Amino acid sequence: MKIFRLLYTLLLISFIANAQHSERCASETLLANYLKNNPNEIEKFKKNEANLQQLINRNFRFKSTEEIYRVPVVVHIMHVGESIGTGSNISEAQILSGIQQLNDAFRNENGLGIDMGIEFHLAIQDPNGASTNGIIRYDASGIPGYASDGVAIGTDPGADEADVKAASKWPNGQYYNIWIVSEIGGNDGGFGTQGFAYFPGTSAAYDGTIIQHTSWGDENGTANFWNNLGVTLVHEMGHALGLYHTFHLQSSGDTTVNGCPQNSDCSLQGDLCCDTDPHFESESFTCDTSEINPCTGTPLGNVVRNYMDYSSQECQIMFTQDQKDRMRAALEGTRKGLLLSRGLDEPIAACEAVDPAGCTPQTDETGLEGNYAGVGIVELEGELHHISYTAFIDGGYVDNTNECAITSFLKIDSNYVLNVTPDNAPTNPTYLKAWIDYNNDGSFDVSELVLNESGIGENILSDSLTIPNDASQNEFIRMRVLLDLIPISDACSSPTYGQAEDYSLYLYIPGQITSGIKENMGIHTLTVFPNPANNIIHVNFDYSKNEEVLLHIRDVQGKLVKSKTINSSSKILSQLDVSSFGMGLYTLSMSNSYGMHTTTFLVK
Repeated sequence: MKIFRLLYTLLLISFIANAQHSERCASETLLANYLKNNPNEIEKFKKNEANLQQLINRNFRFKSTEEIYRVPVVVHIMHVGESIGTGSNISEAQILSGIQQLNDAFRNENGLGIDMGIEFHLAIQDPNGASTNGIIRYDASGIPGYASDGVAIGTDPGADEADVKAASKWPNGQYYNIWIVSEIGGNDGGFGTQGFAYFPGTSAAYDGTIIQHTSWGDENGTANFWNNLGVTLVHEMGHALGLYHTFHLQSSGDTTVNGCPQNSDCSLQGDLCCDTDPHFESESFTCDTSEINPCTGTPLGNVVRNYMDYSSQECQIMFTQDQKDRMRAALEGTRKGLLLSRGLDEPIAACEAVDPAGCTPQTDETGLEGNYAGVGIVELEGELHHISYTAFIDGGYVDNTNECAITSFLKIDSNYVLNVTPDNAPTNPTYLKAWIDYNNDGSFDVSELVLNESGIGENILSDSLTIPNDASQNEFIRMRVLLDLIPISDACSSPTYGQAEDYSLYLYIPGQITSGIKENMGIHTLTVFPNPANNIIHVNFDYSKNEEVLLHIRDVQGKLVKSKTINSSSKILSQLDVSSFGMGLYTLSMSNSYGMHTTTFLVK
């Protein structure tokens, strides 16, 4: 491992010292400049690469029955005020054609390379759980420099890319952000830099891909005729998942006497893929694979056909197995949040707001710059199951209280077991505490501590808890889980290496008769199921009176949301659609001339 770190450090230093801005893809130049301007990031990138190599060695080569990884994508159209379908405000059809080209390449639809087993899909659920088409249109003409020159690159003019991204970006740990821009560096959407992407582990302020609209999609949109096969996007997504150019470090100084990239150990040098030979940068328009590679003395072969080369778009048609291993390892590691995102789940109803907490812990820079530890898997006995990652991946504090899909419904005076599986290195110490704000006053009192455990690595930490009968009822309250590698003082502590996460809980008392006498009404054995419900409830009861029953459902504010008349029968099973209901507690009442019977149920 020490040898690997030394060689990788030398690789980064030579890369930084010699990067030149002459590429149609600026990704590696930007990485070099990013590391040069942020030397503290070098160590983080070294750790990321070491972790990636460990994943490759431990989990890969891939099985023939491998899982298809689906990545949620958000496409930001950064136009300058044009109408939809005009100029840089490209049509939805053009957006979709670019996504299709990307997936065709990654799934090897041409049959000439390797199937990556990776797909990219426009998000259908936004960070708040609402429906989306994954397309954001933003008039960026108000961002200084954008209207005249697009996005700046190097010394070329334009808007600061951080300003462009900040205008519309979604959480990069849950969605992959792509910005389609009017131009790059004042090139009028023509020759020059066509796009760029940042490598896994880059700061959230910069992470994502930028590509000009004339390099996106097929011939039916605004793409230039020499760049309408989608290879620019495919190439940049390769960088986003950890791939270097196949000619990586050709001009960095890390070369042999022939000027070729060193490749005495292909796992530590060049593009770090052993099935792509070292070679000079290609600008081939003939796709001649028989041409002799001066770096190997053998024919160029498939390197001239690789998506990560600089040959013409007609030549770029394939990835290799080692490139596949790197990209899938990146998704299993630094970009793992994309695989667990709810961005591709069906949208859910809007959540009722949880009262704000009195304090918000934020992870120290130490924990944000290194891949140390995180809360991991949180389980609350069948009511909650949520997976998260380290502070480095999740960005420290995570507020899950607006995530309807993971809100837990707990019964007053009932027992539950809280389990937490830390995301931690096997030999690291783990300190964990959890609180539930039972009185919903915004602070986590000493008496509200429900879990206080320590351990080693990823060993499960758990404890049982009982929901007290004096807790706030029929409203959403907050649970906080805090993990660190050093002891934790209280719920407001800012972790040094770990993170804090908040969750939403709903406490309730199971339904009971509140008025009337059900026997006098002729109602027997009433059940409402499932409870909690999602889309449908079934109301089941025996009825012995010869008259109709009125069924009313009201929300917690008393508003009537559904009513139905049920005809007399000895056995009644009525099915009701509650899919349009918001999440929360509802009252179901049945009445006839003899009285009223009331019960409650939950929609989650």
